[in-house]
Amino acid sequence: MSKNFIGKKTKNDERYTPAILVQPILEYVPKGSTVWCPFDLENSEFVIALKEHGCKVIHSHISTGQDFFLYEPKGTYDYIISNPPFSSKLKVLDRLYSLNKPFAMLLNLECLNYQEVGTFFLDKNLELLIVDKKVSFDGKMPSFNTSYFCNKMLPEKLKFVHLEHNNTNKRYVPSRMYLNNN
Repeated sequence: MSKNFIGKKTKNDERYTPAILVQPILEYVPKGSTVWCPFDLENSEFVIALKEHGCKVIHSHISTGQDFFLYEPKGTYDYIISNPPFSSKLKVLDRLYSLNKPFAMLLNLECLNYQEVGTFFLDKNLELLIVDKKVSFDGKMPSFNTSYFCNKMLPEKLKFVHLEHNNTNKRYVPSRMYLNNN
């Protein structure tokens, strides 16, 4: 397994999720819910879409001093939804399961090829919401599928969802978080 997958920070750790990839999870989040987005700033597509969906959103980000591994919002929240740093996926998932809240995290489906990931999920509930396209974060054709790894979110263990396009070329729309932070 690549050292980058296990925990070495990489340049791919900060990927700003495009709106088209946020939309599929909204169907499974009841309006009026409180959602913690632990890897997001105020202008994240998750924060914007969840608010528009009728949810209360708590956002936090390491750049504002809120390290996911040390921070938890005060008060109650119902769901945890975000796109975690690539290099910390197993550590993030371990903390999510320990928090015992329903969650949906965008992860690269190829990570299921790693033995360590399979071993990690042996004794855990895992639900997958898989989009039918490899969605671009930067307008270029991606080489992998990014979909939702969930716990206590979906009505079935495996759901597939259709997207109208893959956010490339003329249909590319960058995340507002990307636009505001670059």
